[in-house]
Amino acid sequence: MTIRKLIPYFLLLVLVGGGVYTLIEADVPRDKAVLGQAAPLFSLKDLQGDNIELSSYKGKGVLLNFWASWCNPCVNELPLLNEAYKLTGVDVLAVNVGEKAETVQQFVDRYELGFPVVLDASRKIKKQYLAIGLPLTLVINAKGELIERHEGELTEMVDILNLMRKISDD
Repeated sequence: MTIRKLIPYFLLLVLVGGGVYTLIEADVPRDKAVLGQAAPLFSLKDLQGDNIELSSYKGKGVLLNFWASWCNPCVNELPLLNEAYKLTGVDVLAVNVGEKAETVQQFVDRYELGFPVVLDASRKIKKQYLAIGLPLTLVINAKGELIERHEGELTEMVDILNLMRKISDD
């Protein structure tokens, strides 16, 4: 086959690929999490079925953590976050990504997590916050602005405390 005969097939492939991309991206929220800007607001159900809204943390700030129980770095990190939460009193909101409430509740009970845990079953908020991998920890200041983003496991208590200090210092 000559190159001239392949061009229409190539163009068709590009058009179909663009259409598929558009359909996939149509489900992604348009207000993305960008450092230095207001954190996109959301409302998710906690393990008791109550709505927790990110806007309720305005005026005090929050450490937002995306996690899942199948994620080994998350399993290592969440107990440290829990200890830092108990030590500092800085608000932590844990967003579980894609798991059933029963699985999450077992994890919360096992590790005696003291901070609120909400369920992002549809993964919509994960997409909105551009969380590619887990865990993802974000610092949102009292003004509701996203001021820090840490991708991957926080392994040292001092690093967690430094992130929390940024909330109270801001």
